[in-house]
Amino acid sequence: MGTMMILDALTGKALPYVVSVVVLLLSTMSGVIWLLMQERDSLNESLGTLEQANKQYTETIQLNATDYDALQAELQLRDSLVSQALQAQQQAERKANETAERLRKALQADVCANTRHPDAVTNSLRRQPTGSKDED
Repeated sequence: MGTMMILDALTGKALPYVVSVVVLLLSTMSGVIWLLMQERDSLNESLGTLEQANKQYTETIQLNATDYDALQAELQLRDSLVSQALQAQQQAERKANETAERLRKALQADVCANTRHPDAVTNSLRRQPTGSKDED
């Protein structure tokens, strides 16, 4: 009985404090839970926005890769054409040099070609058109 009285006395005096602490703890926990839920909602919204941006970036990267491949193919084609043109030019220059060398050798023995012409003859030759209609 003595124990019961002590227990009743303690519960009677401590009960309001225990209830207050429990209510305070419950309200604090509910507030923390509410804040965590708000933060979770905010993070979910951010996640949605980031996923959408990620999709857009992925699409842009794919488009850029396609454009890059097209440009790379065009550059390879241009490089090939430039290489062909350069080879054709070098071949034409070789032929021109060979022709000039043959003409030089052929004209070395020609007395007329190695003699200086009068200025009047040179001027007359310069004024004449190369393809005259009299030859037709």
